[in-house]
Amino acid sequence: MPPPPPPVQVELDNNDIINLMQKFMKMKPPTFLGGIEPLKAESWLLEMEKLFEVFPYTEMQKVLLATYTLKDKARRWWLLIRGSNGNMIWIRFNEIFYDKYFSQCFRDRKVSEFQELKQGKMFVAECEAKFTELARFAPHMVDTDFKKARKFEGRLDLDTRSGGSS
Repeated sequence: MPPPPPPVQVELDNNDIINLMQKFMKMKPPTFLGGIEPLKAESWLLEMEKLFEVFPYTEMQKVLLATYTLKDKARRWWLLIRGSNGNMIWIRFNEIFYDKYFSQCFRDRKVSEFQELKQGKMFVAECEAKFTELARFAPHMVDTDFKKARKFEGRLDLDTRSGGSS
């Protein structure tokens, strides 16, 4: 089966852009100020993704809308890099955003936490939530449903995996 055609990028005039921005702003998107707090950066990015699930924006429109919510240091960073990145799509924006706001040290620490995660005294639901949170930093380890299930199963206590008999 041939690959699907790339999404059509429609040129917008100023009225279209204004309407797009007005609709987006009615959804009260979060702002991001920049700084050195990776979890705030991640939270902002996840909220943007949630908003983009509601409306079928193009990949370039997502960048336009998301970067409109950047303030202070984050806005200055964006102004510096946007010129050299032309008509950027959302996936590329995510890559450079993660490179900027998630240091390699932070990402490595999260991968280690993921590798060392054990259920311990957590309920299964708590362990699953922590597993999901940390798995984002090690997508290569859980890139199939089979790998994900095996990894998660390996985190659970033996009693829990076998149904428990206590």
